[in-house]
Amino acid sequence: MILYLIYKYRMESDKICVVFTCNEKYFDKFLYTCGQLIKNGNYQGDICLMIGDDLKKKMEYIEHPFIIENRIKIKYFPDIYFTNQSIDLFYKLGRDEFWRQKIFQYHKLHLFDVYFKKWDFIFYIDCGVSIYRDITPMLNSRKNLRLLAHSDSYPTYQWRLNVQFDSSSSKDIFDKLNKNYDLNIDYFQTTIMLYDTQIIEENTFFNLHQLMLEYPISKTNDQGIIALYFTNVDKKFEQIKIKDDQQYFYDYLRRDRNLPYIMLKMAS
Repeated sequence: MILYLIYKYRMESDKICVVFTCNEKYFDKFLYTCGQLIKNGNYQGDICLMIGDDLKKKMEYIEHPFIIENRIKIKYFPDIYFTNQSIDLFYKLGRDEFWRQKIFQYHKLHLFDVYFKKWDFIFYIDCGVSIYRDITPMLNSRKNLRLLAHSDSYPTYQWRLNVQFDSSSSKDIFDKLNKNYDLNIDYFQTTIMLYDTQIIEENTFFNLHQLMLEYPISKTNDQGIIALYFTNVDKKFEQIKIKDDQQYFYDYLRRDRNLPYIMLKMAS
């Protein structure tokens, strides 16, 4: 009973922040998703927009009326540093062209900077996600010392982490990766992530960045690296709750027409 009361008190007193990241190209998508978060998602807590170099000095974005009206915190981190080898390999990876144009996605590595430890939990949401219903049930599913996200191979669970990395562009790098880590495991999308900031340590961002530089063969940019880290190096990943009696929580796309969804990556 005492443990239950302690847990209940912490759940009620947790400081939560919903975080987005975007560059200038995706600012309109930020406005779309964040607007739905507030209106449809019934969210009234802290919101932070994480920006990079291109928005740092553009006051028309930083002082946008939507930002001011909703008291959205702006946090700048410098754009992720890439080695020449990384850049060369990015353009050789066997993947669709649009992934090469979305290198800014690596800015998500900054989500695990110690700056975010000022909150107890972070709920990261991709700009462009559609939010239809109150997000409280999703927030209430948070767990201590866990990163909750959606399996990329749901619902068949046939894909393994190895599909996130390109073995053809650099066999030596892939073989080294396969030797050092377990790639025959389930992994997650980084489109939404709900995590306890206790999993962030002083060197977490540094470690993620080093993984990226050492294994620059992730087909979907940040996703392979973040999934690798939280399934192998610091094993904190757990499948976020899929649904309750009334609704599905999140999916990449709509698979069931009988129940509503709180949010979808691909609107339908």
